[in-house]
Amino acid sequence: MKITHTDRLGNKLSEASGENSVEIEILGEFGFEDILIFEMEPGSFVEVDIDPTFNKSIVYAPDGKIVYQLPVGPKARAYDPEAFKGERHLITMERVSRELLAKRRNLAMNSLDTRWDTGYFPHASANVVTRDEPWFEAKNAIDGHLSRVGHGAWPYQSWGGGLRDDLVFRLDFGREVLIDEIVIYLRADYADDHDINWESGVVTFSDGEKMPISMKKVEEGQSYAFAEKKVTWIELSELKREISAAFSALTQIEVFGRDIL
Repeated sequence: MKITHTDRLGNKLSEASGENSVEIEILGEFGFEDILIFEMEPGSFVEVDIDPTFNKSIVYAPDGKIVYQLPVGPKARAYDPEAFKGERHLITMERVSRELLAKRRNLAMNSLDTRWDTGYFPHASANVVTRDEPWFEAKNAIDGHLSRVGHGAWPYQSWGGGLRDDLVFRLDFGREVLIDEIVIYLRADYADDHDINWESGVVTFSDGEKMPISMKKVEEGQSYAFAEKKVTWIELSELKREISAAFSALTQIEVFGRDIL
């Protein structure tokens, strides 16, 4: 296993390796759009701790590689302002045990996800992003952060599609998994009626089955349990709200289940 730190042009700045875990200490400030490359055996599951402001994430890398370019400019506004700041950075990667993979957990969270296809999973995408602003990208709905009583940049980043009625959110797992529950946290910026809840929607599973859901105007997560099923992806669509001039958005989606070993 190996972690490599390069500049934005791919010039290697530092590197560390290990058998089942690896950590790299980077001294000094990061450069503009520096890149972190995580390499492991193809088909590996690794837990990555990339920054203290990020949630540790279990990532599936079918090609054995995770390439993460540090966000800058507007992209950085979807993250804690202290992310990747300072003169000392400790980044770790650890192989995930089969025992942990067999346990029920949230299979959706990936704080390293980015907007476009990454080659590692889980990965969120959507057909619409409000004004193409990074704090409304689909990846925000699987970063593990639950602040939801406001809207816009950190800490209220969410997936939003404006006032469109044809929204589709997709979550790809990159492999077959067994799932039995979905928890949805709607953005709850209900002050002055900026937000309104979606009242209904449809969850489509990769096997073609559709599950209609209803949603309420609440801050807490709303759970939808079902008999365990095997899927490779899910989609959330046909989202309806009562007032067409009010916004609705998704702060977080959790999908509980386990890996197939």
